[in-house]
Amino acid sequence: MSHVLVAGGSRGIGASTVEVFLSNGYNVSYFYKHAPGTMGYGIKADIEDIDQIRNGIRDVTGEYGPVDMLVYCAGISLTGLCTDFSYNDYLHIMNTNFGGFFAVCNEVIPSMVHNRKGVITAVSSMWGQTGASCESLYSASKGALDAYVKSLAKELGPSGIRVNAVSPGVIDTDMMKSFSDEDKKALMYDTPLQRLGRPQDVANVIYDLSLDSSSFITGQIIGINGGFLI
Repeated sequence: MSHVLVAGGSRGIGASTVEVFLSNGYNVSYFYKHAPGTMGYGIKADIEDIDQIRNGIRDVTGEYGPVDMLVYCAGISLTGLCTDFSYNDYLHIMNTNFGGFFAVCNEVIPSMVHNRKGVITAVSSMWGQTGASCESLYSASKGALDAYVKSLAKELGPSGIRVNAVSPGVIDTDMMKSFSDEDKKALMYDTPLQRLGRPQDVANVIYDLSLDSSSFITGQIIGINGGFLI
């Protein structure tokens, strides 16, 4: 049975991803930072701490064997003027949104190369492709993620490993808590499908990318935005 590791799997898109893989018969482990989720095999780990990442992967590998599929959902957002952000803000968001992906990949890729198979999927954002006013650091971190996904796809393709990213639009998760109902309504009307996305909308695409029916898809940044960015 395949082993799926979800980094950032306790809530939002990550929790929905854990649920969809479990419901389809996979062994699912996940990292969480604060409170565990209700499904899957959870490991407490700070995604900015390489030792905790390594120990966590050692733990889940002991439980389920090598990671066959990695889903990177860990992420944070910062909103404000570019001149208001500090250097520590830069380090925090880059280390979480991109650095954690780099670190987790480095831990799981060797076994994937050895087995000549694997699927890696990162959760990016449409702002990584087009940039967002007052979310400059967030946009930059997701842009870095997108570029790394494309590079890994080229490098790891000959070893039978596929690497993609999903790029959500406005999804109704904890990241939206700071938005007023009026702001959410405006974003909904800016979306051609006239609704906010749901975590399961993203999780379903992540699951589909893991299937053999998607075996010729790699190096792609797949938009899940209801037409917000076309």
